[in-house]
Amino acid sequence: MGHRVLQWFITVFFLALAALAVEKMGIHGPNGAPVGLTAILATVFVVQRILRSRVILRQHDVRVVNAIFEYRVMCGAVKKVFVDNRGNLKIDTKGGAEIFVAAYSGSLVDSFVGSSGRAAEEILRHVASRSTTSQDPEVRRRYTFSWMSDIWLVAAVACSVWAAINSSAG
Repeated sequence: MGHRVLQWFITVFFLALAALAVEKMGIHGPNGAPVGLTAILATVFVVQRILRSRVILRQHDVRVVNAIFEYRVMCGAVKKVFVDNRGNLKIDTKGGAEIFVAAYSGSLVDSFVGSSGRAAEEILRHVASRSTTSQDPEVRRRYTFSWMSDIWLVAAVACSVWAAINSSAG
């Protein structure tokens, strides 16, 4: 729940900054409001993508949602879940794949609260408690689509086109 609150707080902060930029620079003025908006909206996109990283424990698999890709590993294919020497949570599979879990990426705060270690223990408990019929070692990877994140990318691209049109017309 804390990630969601932080995600929306940062998004609202940057959108308020965008509104102030448009107000101060003017929409058609020479001060670069379209360029500033492009940068702000692109930043919101990146922040949304990063803060949407998470681990989902499902009945027969573990889903790791990182900023760009989502990985699906069947519980029977998990070989090891560990925290490396930098504090990053990783999952090794029986097929030889190593999956980096961005949601637990060894932050300074994590070094004090130990959330990566607790997450690793929870994933191990989940995997151990599941009697799986599948020993499929293959990791399924796909692009993560998130309309709440990707809408900001579309808005940033639209602003960059607007900036390009403004600079060529002026």
